[in-house]
Amino acid sequence: MDPAYYVAAGSLKARAYQLDAVSNNIANSQTVGYKTERCFFTVFNKALHEGRGLPLSPFVNDGTIYPQKDISFEQGPTKYTERKLDVALEGNGFFSIQTPQGTLYTRDGRFALGADGLLETLDGLPVLGKNGPIYLRAEAGVPHISEDGGIYQGNDFIDQFDLRAFGDTSPMTRMGFGRFDSGGAQEAEVKGRTLQGYLEQSTVDLPSMMVEMIRLNRLFEMSQKIASTITNDLDARSISSIAMGQ
Repeated sequence: MDPAYYVAAGSLKARAYQLDAVSNNIANSQTVGYKTERCFFTVFNKALHEGRGLPLSPFVNDGTIYPQKDISFEQGPTKYTERKLDVALEGNGFFSIQTPQGTLYTRDGRFALGADGLLETLDGLPVLGKNGPIYLRAEAGVPHISEDGGIYQGNDFIDQFDLRAFGDTSPMTRMGFGRFDSGGAQEAEVKGRTLQGYLEQSTVDLPSMMVEMIRLNRLFEMSQKIASTITNDLDARSISSIAMGQ
């Protein structure tokens, strides 16, 4: 097999992986608290230490691509909603959510009042405070949320959001619904503030993502044409060799 074919195949794999990430970013450009995904790659030789001395190993295996995704946790813009149970975070913190998979973390502050006054996410999961799930008193009126995450009803302190922050966010993984698993990331000091009546918007820059989508589509088509040209050339040479009895 022509070594150039493996280069083209590796490029196709990389562009397909990038297109998947960009498509996901574009689809979530209006999702509250969404964080942009980025791709990066490691090129390695998986047969380097096998010792079999395969003639094509350098060409085939040096083109093996190990793709990974990284999440950019930069601050998103905040939007005023007037809704008293909408809460935005400015800074490095995450809300803690009790889920069947354990405690997960989110920047999506769209909360609601559930049964018995339980403060919940939109899909009904408890929001955690310093003392566990947060319960509000329906008869006590609209809660007031201070900048440090404290929750008050009237003159009574109810609880404080169990905000968490992580120094190195690279181990964190998406778990769906705008939530993240910490992946064992080391916790750090929470810096920032909570804003009642606001929501953090997506960090996706839609115009730049659309431009990137066009660029990647062109690169994908280019790699596809190269792979197709090489394949056609190999087929022609194979037919010629068979016809000549070689």
